[in-house]
Formats: sequence, structure tokens, C-alpha cells
Amino acid sequence: MLYQFAITGCGKIAGRHAQQVARLGKLVAVCDVVPGRADELAAEYGARVYYDHATMLASEKELDVVSICTPNGLHAAQSIAALQAGINVLCEKPMCLSTVDGITMIEAAKA
Repeated sequence: MLYQFAITGCGKIAGRHAQQVARLGKLVAVCDVVPGRADELAAEYGARVYYDHATMLASEKELDVVSICTPNGLHAAQSIAALQAGINVLCEKPMCLSTVDGITMIEAAKA
């Protein structure tokens, strides 16, 4: 079984995530608010492209894992949204910017 991955945030670190994903699964979707970055990574891996995280989560029904590679201040909200959609999350460090966000993320994962 190949795991289906998505990456949110197509900056520099996303390329490393994509390389590792290719070893263990398939990168099926990428998302970035900067269209050129999303387009480039999508083209390289044959993935579908999105420019909005919520739209990607709503559209991609078969995802196993979302890698959150966005700026630190977005990690909590995007991770929680993915977890609430029933998708596993791999979040870049730092996990979040506050203890409250971290606890909320953990609770979302437990649910």
C-alpha cells in the first residue's frame, strides 16, 4: 500500500519532505498561497495543486498524511484542520507558538 501525502507550504523545506515522501508513498497534492511555488512542486511530483489549505482538505478525500511546512504561526490551525478532517499530520518544528495551541493540537489528534 502506498501512502498518499499532501504538503501544505511549498517553500524550501517542502522539497525535502517531497523527496522523502517519494521514497515511501505518493505526493498527490500540494498547497501554497504563492501559486508559483505550489505549481513548481506539483509539476515536479505530478501532484494536484491548491492555493488554499481548507480547499485542499475538502477536495482530497483519500489523504493519509499532510506535511505542514508553512510558517510557524500557521502550524497549529492547519494541523488541527487536517486532524479534524481525519488526516494524519507531520508538522515541521516548532510544532506551534504557544502551549495552548500545542494542547489543542494534541487534543485534536486524540479525537
